[in-house]
Amino acid sequence: MFKSLFSFISGGHDSNLSVYVNNTLYTIELERIYGNRYLGITALSEEEQLSFLLTLKEILKNKGVLLPFFDIGFFDWLTPQNIVQKFCDFFNIKEVYQEGDDETFHHKAHAASAFYSSGFDEALVFSYDGGGNDGTFCVFDLQKPNPDFTQVNARCDSTFTTKYCSLSSFIKEIRGPRKWLISEKNEHLHRRFDQIDHGGSGKLMGLSAYGSFDESIFNLCKKWLQSDSSQPFDFNFWGNFSDDHLNNLPSLYGSLVGSHVHDGIEAPLSYDWAFNMQRAFEADFLERFASFFDERKHKNVCLTGGGALNVVLNDRLSKIYPNVNFFVPSSPGDSGLSYGMIARYLKDALVPEVMYTGCEILDKEVLPYILDHRPWKKAAPSLIAKELTKGKIIGVCRGDSETGPRALGNRSILADPRSHQAKDVINHKVKFREWYRPFAPVCKEDKVSIFFETSDNASYKYMSFSPQVREKYQTVLPAVTHVDGSSRLQTVSGQQNQFIYNVLDEFERLTGLPVLVNTSFNTKGKSILTRYLTAMQVLDSTELDGVVLEDYYIYK
Repeated sequence: MFKSLFSFISGGHDSNLSVYVNNTLYTIELERIYGNRYLGITALSEEEQLSFLLTLKEILKNKGVLLPFFDIGFFDWLTPQNIVQKFCDFFNIKEVYQEGDDETFHHKAHAASAFYSSGFDEALVFSYDGGGNDGTFCVFDLQKPNPDFTQVNARCDSTFTTKYCSLSSFIKEIRGPRKWLISEKNEHLHRRFDQIDHGGSGKLMGLSAYGSFDESIFNLCKKWLQSDSSQPFDFNFWGNFSDDHLNNLPSLYGSLVGSHVHDGIEAPLSYDWAFNMQRAFEADFLERFASFFDERKHKNVCLTGGGALNVVLNDRLSKIYPNVNFFVPSSPGDSGLSYGMIARYLKDALVPEVMYTGCEILDKEVLPYILDHRPWKKAAPSLIAKELTKGKIIGVCRGDSETGPRALGNRSILADPRSHQAKDVINHKVKFREWYRPFAPVCKEDKVSIFFETSDNASYKYMSFSPQVREKYQTVLPAVTHVDGSSRLQTVSGQQNQFIYNVLDEFERLTGLPVLVNTSFNTKGKSILTRYLTAMQVLDSTELDGVVLEDYYIYK
């Protein structure tokens, strides 16, 4: 008898759930419903939690899931018992797996999400992030049909990924002109620094391209990443570190030792700190990787967990090991855990592709009203491509959402990659985010190697790697070429997303370039949108020129 499965991840951030019923998978991230990035259910009031359950029921009903119960429910180790009970009572979940159950281990769920969606029959899987109930860095050697999810490494609690991200808390370009009070005598003040900005690692990675190598900073960062300290801010480590560089350079961490107020590290020194922390993170991981990788045995590698969002490291791995196939899932962070738990339980990928199994549009009923009150045309790919060649910046909101943090065509903002102004306009006047953050290119899969230094051993369809733009095209594609020549590339095929592929095809017909700017359809601090009315609000309050809502192009 088929079992209907329900999986919910609380985690304190990125709360998400997956439902598998009638051979169909749905994944819903809490942030997409409420609009605030990285949202955890514990941040909601009792009334909001009940409203969330009712919203889930309505979403599932719209998808044809009319069952009054679920046979089995999975809950991660951080989900409070009162919330577990609410879900069980509301959906009449019969059998529950949670804390202490093998099915709910954090990194095993990460590994299953990656392995089963990779298409590999065997793979060495690395899962690494800020931590779960099985540590921070886990390695699995998996083979179908019955993979053994027993770690091949001893338990590891090194917080190297959190330490990497923590630097972002003290760089002005990332955190702004914020003052911090530090006191070695007051331990409770240290805990204030555990509130890591979940978006800080991506910002740090983008800023790092502006810096250059400094051996002293690099060694300092690497030593800290590999230290025994389990805390992201260990002042005893920095206070005892005897290095001339720490004393002579007005560095971020050096100035934190003692009791005083500090503004944060400023440019141009912050660029070098970001660069060298990124390089130290890569060096640390490469050493960990080499400890378990056997080139005679391992032909496929999966990278997952929040650390696998580091596209610079991913691309470097693919270049160092050209004979190994690398795969990063569309949702390697905690937003992919609910799917991973179900996939591991069923020992199956569940669906051929999880990319667009995310949240549907939550206010479909308003579309006729919008069309009655706004100018619109049919959103033919030829029209959208022509508008883009005129310098228009266009948001796309079609179909079900992508899963994970990347917009892959259904919740995207598109622009002309030839424009020297597009990056600044989108950053400053549409998304209101930091000036140094790059934009990704989306390119037709069959033409990608012409414009980008891609490798045959990596999958680029989820924006998981950052190959170089070929030198001859870096000046042709300024909007998607980062300062170091790299790009967080997405490829698309007609099978993957027919609408976006057709727009690229028409844009190529007009310009000779099958490439567009693709960034997520959201503004600073907000999640990727899930409502037509939110899209219209962004259109009216920013310098966005138009939006595609399903088959309609609404313009100013």
